[in-house]
Amino acid sequence: MRFLHINDRRYAQLDRLGREPGLTHAFSTRPANVAPRNGQNGELYAAQRHTMASDLGLTPQQLRFCVQVHETQLAIVDETSPDGPLPGCDGVITASPGVPLMTFSADCPLVLVFDPIRRAVGMAHASWRCTVARLPYQLVHLMMQQYGCRSDDLVAGVGPGAGPCCYEVKEDVYAAAAELPDRDRFFVPRDGRTYFDLWAANQAQLIKAGVQPDHVEIAGTCTLCHNDVFYSYRREGKGCGHFGLMAALTES
Repeated sequence: MRFLHINDRRYAQLDRLGREPGLTHAFSTRPANVAPRNGQNGELYAAQRHTMASDLGLTPQQLRFCVQVHETQLAIVDETSPDGPLPGCDGVITASPGVPLMTFSADCPLVLVFDPIRRAVGMAHASWRCTVARLPYQLVHLMMQQYGCRSDDLVAGVGPGAGPCCYEVKEDVYAAAAELPDRDRFFVPRDGRTYFDLWAANQAQLIKAGVQPDHVEIAGTCTLCHNDVFYSYRREGKGCGHFGLMAALTES
């Protein structure tokens, strides 16, 4: 992962996906809070999302963004879809150039998938609930079904999130992951505690869906360890801000 500055604002990018022609993407960083909330400070958060879109050379008024509920609904959008929120969606795909997509996190890895051949992009909020429900796997298959993508062509990344160094979970999460193939690979016992490796679990789902192993990048940045850069619910508690992943297809 690398950092870049645009108009004195700091963003992060996945290395390989940041070099892909025809795609623009970035993760916001502190102090920008881009949370998809209404009510108090809702206008400020919206303005920060729009500022991010402008910084990336995108049209803010075209932005479609997930309103996440830790479930597996995926939205399909194009240039004719209403702009603004996508209620109840933890992921979204498009094949329309210039349509910015966005999803949010405060510890959960955000997954980005790009097809440079058939020109499609998708993203998913990979919370532990979405991970054990295999949302990234479903994201890849929806892109294949909807746009004719071939998994061999896809390039994917798992963004910053709570890492296996810090993401302690209880027995209920381990039990909920019973359907994950090779479940015990992703739960790390240490000092009498259990840590969930969300990065590896989502990487494995992308590979299981057919993405080539060397086409999957892991940012490897723990949001608890790097709370000075990214918001962390585990570190800050209820009401903390959110960083976001924004991506869009471009003409070049």
